[in-house]
Amino acid sequence: MLQQDVLTVDYGPAFHGTALKTDTGIVCVIPRQLDPRSKAGNVLRELVQGLGGNCGQCNGCPLGSQD
Repeated sequence: MLQQDVLTVDYGPAFHGTALKTDTGIVCVIPRQLDPRSKAGNVLRELVQGLGGNCGQCNGCPLGSQD
């Protein structure tokens, strides 16, 4: 279900990331500076899990490195 790559972008300090389900899987957009152990990291991980995903499956994803 998940793609195997992560897209990292910088939308400024107010952007904490997002994840959404598409017809072909889940798309996650996370800021490069995100600390995966932070509250925002935990919230994004829970969001992905709520969509049926597993952060540990995406290569190079900082969220997955904490699984």
